[in-house]
Amino acid sequence: MARHMSTNDRRNARGARVQAPARGEKNAAPGVQAAPQAGRPRGGAAYGQRPVARTLVTLLVAAAACAVIVALGELGILHYPEKPAPAPAKPAATASSAKGQSNGKSPDPDEPAADSGTSAADAGTSDASDSSSSAASPVVSTKLADMFAKGEVKSIRVLGDSITAGLGCDGYGVDSDTGTVVYSGPQGSYQESATTVSTWANDFRSYAAQRGVTNFVNAGVSGFKMQYLAEDPAAWLGNGADVIVVVLGTNDAARRTAEEFSADAEIGLKAAAAKCKLLIVVSPPQNRRTDATNNFSMRRADQILTSLCKMKGYVHASLLNTLQLDTADFNDDELHPTTAGSHKLWQALKTQLALT
Repeated sequence: MARHMSTNDRRNARGARVQAPARGEKNAAPGVQAAPQAGRPRGGAAYGQRPVARTLVTLLVAAAACAVIVALGELGILHYPEKPAPAPAKPAATASSAKGQSNGKSPDPDEPAADSGTSAADAGTSDASDSSSSAASPVVSTKLADMFAKGEVKSIRVLGDSITAGLGCDGYGVDSDTGTVVYSGPQGSYQESATTVSTWANDFRSYAAQRGVTNFVNAGVSGFKMQYLAEDPAAWLGNGADVIVVVLGTNDAARRTAEEFSADAEIGLKAAAAKCKLLIVVSPPQNRRTDATNNFSMRRADQILTSLCKMKGYVHASLLNTLQLDTADFNDDELHPTTAGSHKLWQALKTQLALT
């Protein structure tokens, strides 16, 4: 007779089978979650076990830190003072005091009084590192030398500012011994500096006189700039000359922008070229003037003149690195050459123009 199992017996039997563990207890009972193994992290690999992610996070943090430091530096919050280089001892200056033009008029109002005590800006001192040594000036043109050799030069006119007039050199400030009016226009009327001033222009005068030049005019006027030549060339050029030499840019750097100087140079030099057989454009020497703040460096002026002369075909010479700052080449204003410095300017120009 078959044994009949009660309902409870059947339920207990099924439950016993479900709860029985499999061999080795590898299979968990249905519906029951196995306990996690010891030492195994949940949610994937730990941060320390992901080197790529760790490296990226480190780089991002470092970049953010650098950006913050740069930003603080730009705002002036962080500042690391530089150790200044010791300046060489400066010999006693030999310059005469600044005086007005020889016709009794005061210098142009745009020319501030020397030694006013105003510190030069970085734009005016950016060329200081170039003064460590004066490299030998290469020959840039033989055109003037060839004209001298052929006897084609009878007149020369030099346009410039106080460096050409001779301010700061021995003998400057005495009355003109020629009486030649070198400028008469909106800025006033000015006579030529005395031929006895120990300036580079008078060195040039002596050289030219020995080679047949009978009309040499030093049209250097203190405070003048390229702007004046551009605005009224006739007032400064007069009847012109066989050779015109233009040495301007020192005062423009302190009173004009580089863009304005470039535009003035293009206009003024074009007018000068039309008044001569040969135009020679000369970049002025560097300076660290104490009487004004430069808006652009003399190196920038040299670059502008170099580019313009190359484009227009003018002869270009540069006196930019001829003199050394903080030496006997300059007066105390670090702007006007001394007599010794001015003679150096002539020697450099003479070499570049192949004048023997």
